[in-house]
Amino acid sequence: MGHLVAVQQGICYQKAGLPLLISDDFLKKFKPGSKPDGIFSEDDVVHLKQLLVSTLDQLETDYNNRVFSNYTPWSTRFGTRVTNIDDGLEFLSFHEKLHSGTITALKRLV
Repeated sequence: MGHLVAVQQGICYQKAGLPLLISDDFLKKFKPGSKPDGIFSEDDVVHLKQLLVSTLDQLETDYNNRVFSNYTPWSTRFGTRVTNIDDGLEFLSFHEKLHSGTITALKRLV
């Protein structure tokens, strides 16, 4: 779940040259290519839940206020060209669906 927050921030804010809503440490811990490195405390889980909601709420506000006007185009590793925030949000949805499937499979194992 932390990875989903980090990727959302990268795709939406970083690519638009805006400050991230998460700390540099959080980004480093959950950025693409990272791996889980320990056990999360109850406080960590509470913080993550708070970030999942607050970053999404702020993204909606910022999108409605059109703050993503300076978006840098990029290509995904799947070959998709992302040229603006709307493309970014579409790719973000795809990315979250991929991880949702993994999370569901892991939950079934537990």
